[in-house]
Amino acid sequence: MEKALGDFVVALRRADVEVSPAETLEALSAMELIGVGNRRLLHDTLSMILAKSPEEKALFDVCFDRFFSFRPMRSAAQSDSVTFNEPLTGSEAGGEPAEGDARRGRRRRDRAQAHHHSKLGHLLLSDDEAALAVLMREAAAAVKLERMRTLRERSLYTQRMLVHMGMQALETEMERLSSLPDERSQSTAEQLAAARTTLREDVRDFVDEQYLLLVDGSGNRFIGDAVSEARLTNMQAYYFDHIREAVRKLAAQLAKRHAKRRKIINRGQLDIRKTLRRNVQYDGALFDIHWKQTRVERPKVFVICDVSGSVRNVSRFLLTFLYSLGEVLPRVRAFAFSNELGEVTEIFDRYPVAEAIEMSLDDYGKGSTDYGAAFTRFRELALSDLDNRSTIIILGDSRNNFYATGVDALKQVAGKARQVIWLNPEPRDKWEEGDAEIHTYLPYCDYAEVCNSLADLERMVSRVLKSAH
Repeated sequence: MEKALGDFVVALRRADVEVSPAETLEALSAMELIGVGNRRLLHDTLSMILAKSPEEKALFDVCFDRFFSFRPMRSAAQSDSVTFNEPLTGSEAGGEPAEGDARRGRRRRDRAQAHHHSKLGHLLLSDDEAALAVLMREAAAAVKLERMRTLRERSLYTQRMLVHMGMQALETEMERLSSLPDERSQSTAEQLAAARTTLREDVRDFVDEQYLLLVDGSGNRFIGDAVSEARLTNMQAYYFDHIREAVRKLAAQLAKRHAKRRKIINRGQLDIRKTLRRNVQYDGALFDIHWKQTRVERPKVFVICDVSGSVRNVSRFLLTFLYSLGEVLPRVRAFAFSNELGEVTEIFDRYPVAEAIEMSLDDYGKGSTDYGAAFTRFRELALSDLDNRSTIIILGDSRNNFYATGVDALKQVAGKARQVIWLNPEPRDKWEEGDAEIHTYLPYCDYAEVCNSLADLERMVSRVLKSAH
């Protein structure tokens, strides 16, 4: 208990919450009195002792949820009961649980397993979340994760943690099972491979969160690395203002890079015909020189955002990015949907960008996601306005809850647009899991990419702007 509280106080101080030694001792006495069984009671008690001002309490809430959370290890097999190790999110916090939570850490246990000797493999296939979380914490301590100073070291520390957890032994066991001829061994090897992929993602997410907690608890130091490289779906609300500022800076850089006059004059290639014609009056003396003019057609952008569940964060910052490019993208029409789609362009015309985005998410972010209904409604609203200068950007994980795909509607709008771009926040190895339908939509997309960071957003928007030249 003393070690845990000491580490938590260090995290608070790094987040610019001033905690004195006397307050630390008082918090330790309180923990010994109330115990650690009731998460809410522990949160409220420590908040009263360690955080004084409203600003410090906001920082305290972020640090508490990160420090006392094993969120990356949650899986579909986890019980619905609230435990000390769960973050104050979802239904406990009064909101709806993220759709992506039920899919995270999915592990297959529907088939019989062959005997294997990997301790890590047994934990993965048994869905022992508590044991896995403890093992991950032990690995973080063993590799001294707190020494990480930039997100560029993320891959190194992720690999070190996996090695300490027993990844090498797991891979050796997978190779042995794969070489055996019986069906049960082959099946177990496949289950272990799927669990290994999920574990790698969990460890990477854990490293991301620990960076923000132990290295940059306040979100102020090294914020450039944090918000440009970390996954947007991992970001908590406290960091949104920092991310918006980074988005505005990126948008300003892109606008400066791509803003051009629609007619480029007095440079480039000489227009001989026009020059000779205009100088006839001067008896052939070339006083009036003319150059070939280049028209730069600004693209018409139609953005369709899935605003349900964990996709909300990426949609929030994509819309911020696009509407911060008013100089070079003057015609952006935005559509938001979960179970039904609606155009929110007028909201952006009437309210500031940040306020308009939150209003759009609140209006259309409820209900079960239905891509078929969304594409059909988009066709009704925008088909007549599409032309060869139109770019359609679709942001979503394509998880359709097994509703009709609406692929005919997407095919029709794609036939009229210049290009269709699909941005998926999920890793590619999850694009065909469960109810994901992106393989059905890909034939009608010009390209599809993983998009879950500001670097991804910048690359995509830059591509849209280049396509206009």
